[in-house]
Amino acid sequence: MTENRLEFIDAEQSEMLKQATIVEQRNAAKVACKFAIERTSLSHPILDEGLQSLEKDRYGDFSIQNKLQSLVDRLDEIQWELQEKMGEGSIELSDYLAAFHTARAVNSLYFALNADPFVAASEAIYEAHAATDELVTLKQKILEVFQAPTVI
Repeated sequence: MTENRLEFIDAEQSEMLKQATIVEQRNAAKVACKFAIERTSLSHPILDEGLQSLEKDRYGDFSIQNKLQSLVDRLDEIQWELQEKMGEGSIELSDYLAAFHTARAVNSLYFALNADPFVAASEAIYEAHAATDELVTLKQKILEVFQAPTVI
């Protein structure tokens, strides 16, 4: 198993995912990206399409992943521009952070649709954490998946 970014923020949760079943990994990815999208109050037709793919267990669909990646790229451009403006003092930190969190929430869904269930889970959780700064709450929701691993 290769290194993953989740190891850097929560090695215990990363290890738990490595030991998990494919169903548990998939459910953890679903919980993570839905958590991020809910917390950031996102709404967009591409997100709806991605969430429908997730609910239908259609992973590795390049057409939807490409759409999500394009949206992430646009959102990243916006947040980089806002970061510059923040550095110049023309916007508040909260404006930049909102844009950053939005981009990370979309990226969480992008990763949740990855064909590899471990990559989907670990990266969706990592991005959901970046989107919300709520690692403890997110981890609790993921632990609930492992306590009752039913399809979500």
